[in-house]
Amino acid sequence: MSINEKASEERIHSRRKALTKILASAAAIGTLGSLTRANAAPASTPSAPAPDSVAGKINGAPGIILDHASTSWAKIRNDIHRSNGPVDNYAALQQLVEDKKYLTIDTPVSINKSITLTVKNQIIEGRGNGIITPLANMGNEFLLVLKADATQIHGIVLDNPMLLKSETGGRQGGIMISANYCEVSNCYFYRMLQSVIAPASFGAYGTKITNNWFLECLGAGTGMRDLHSKLGEDRGDAVTIWGSGTIMTGNHAYCKAGEDARLAFHAEGLPGARKHVRDFDHKDIIMANNMAKGSFRRHFAMENINGGISIGNISMGGATWWGEAYIQCKNINVKNTIRYSNSPDILNGNAWRPIKAAIAVVNFNEGVNIDSTVLIAKGTKAYGFAIATQTGDHDVTLSGSMINEGARTNTALYLNQPKRFRINNLDTRGFARAALITSNPDVFISSNNNYHELNGQGIGLEMARGKGGTINVNGDTYLNVSTAFKLPNLDNLSIKNTQVSGEGRFANLSGISRSLTISDNSVISGNEMPVAYSNGSSPDIAWTVQNNIGIRSNFTYSSDQLTSEKSQLNQRNKYAGKNVSVNNNSVWVALGNNPEAPWLNLATQKQVKPA
Repeated sequence: MSINEKASEERIHSRRKALTKILASAAAIGTLGSLTRANAAPASTPSAPAPDSVAGKINGAPGIILDHASTSWAKIRNDIHRSNGPVDNYAALQQLVEDKKYLTIDTPVSINKSITLTVKNQIIEGRGNGIITPLANMGNEFLLVLKADATQIHGIVLDNPMLLKSETGGRQGGIMISANYCEVSNCYFYRMLQSVIAPASFGAYGTKITNNWFLECLGAGTGMRDLHSKLGEDRGDAVTIWGSGTIMTGNHAYCKAGEDARLAFHAEGLPGARKHVRDFDHKDIIMANNMAKGSFRRHFAMENINGGISIGNISMGGATWWGEAYIQCKNINVKNTIRYSNSPDILNGNAWRPIKAAIAVVNFNEGVNIDSTVLIAKGTKAYGFAIATQTGDHDVTLSGSMINEGARTNTALYLNQPKRFRINNLDTRGFARAALITSNPDVFISSNNNYHELNGQGIGLEMARGKGGTINVNGDTYLNVSTAFKLPNLDNLSIKNTQVSGEGRFANLSGISRSLTISDNSVISGNEMPVAYSNGSSPDIAWTVQNNIGIRSNFTYSSDQLTSEKSQLNQRNKYAGKNVSVNNNSVWVALGNNPEAPWLNLATQKQVKPA
């Protein structure tokens, strides 16, 4: 044991020895026994012991628990001198938390410096009139700093009535967790900039944040006052945890009206864990059954998490960027309810140029499975889902449902160059467009068994920019479209078993470079819809347009493609009996499977042998 540790042990022993003498003396006269427990009734005057009573027992004095005390017992309160404002209780409260393993806060307490908890397995609880508030110089400090493992904070009320906060430097806040296996539960946090944080400098493991209320949360962003400011993206959260093995459940977070806060609930993996991995640094997180409302830039977010669940959470409206977001994550399951209500006039964090969406994925992600429900509320202009930055690969599966009651121009999905993106069993209604896509040769998008009921004359799937990539559509439904598919310049496109209704085109295509399949689709609106290929004759690729109902195609091969043995027509998917249209005025049938097998003109019976 070091000299400092030995001195600390001696101080604690001395304090406890003094407290023991005081309590023993108080018990002997029966006057202070009630002070050993919060809210106990005053002790009565001791009577003479009954003949059969145990020797040494004092009637009227409860048992003395040396490891338990309350702030009322210690006469710690901030309103002793009301005429002079609240007094500073820091020194007395700090000494008490060092002396007692079980402490009840049952009086109003004010402090001008962080209370540091260093006793392992300590329990601090709130009761009655107990509340902790900061004094004026606490604009960049936390009220409680947890430094000992297995610390439990239960039922405490922490308030920041002067609305202290800082835009730079240290953070005003409620509780900082720099220890493992800590729990914060059933507490109330009022008007905090940073209610609970477990900082990256420690990387807490096994944290539980359960059944708390984070009310009138503050933000450090400048909101509408300065649209060029980048302040507010490093603070302004109800809960932020850097670490692993964390559980957040049953909490409420509400932002104070007019504030530009950052996050309601945020879990982030340790930035250095990949280099120096401990056996518990897998960045696992459970975020379940929480509710968030108000002008946080995002309500639920995970960043750099490997192995996470975000389920049963409700974004109640007001998020100014994203209802939920997943950033640089791997192996994540998501199933939440998002009500996205955000006026286009709200420009919080404008300097960051956020793409606004109910659900966002950012930077890069792998194995993220999202099955949430979304309601875009009236007066809101946003995407239902967006790849909000394109700085890395995204491997994501999206399901669930989306309803648009906001701007009629809203698009359900913005797919910005995803590496692998699967849309499965997604139901969207009321949007102008099902998906807006940007592409490159590495993009692969599959769309399976989805239902899109658009709001009028919009486009189902539209490629906005880029070249290359593969899109496969199978079993989808697109209703009320002007054009179901506007997908130029892809490498590969396949549309199968899909139903469409509308008055315009089934597909508007050009520049398909490798393969095209349009088969077994149907128009269910009773009219005929064309497939238009705007480059004239089809390119020299493998393509099939067949077995469609209500779809008219202008696809046709040229004479050169028919007669060249090296053409894709002869090299790929050629079989005996295959029918093709040549120059849009004659039908030819293949007489064999090989590239050199001849073609027969059904009208003239003329044969052509490719060479």
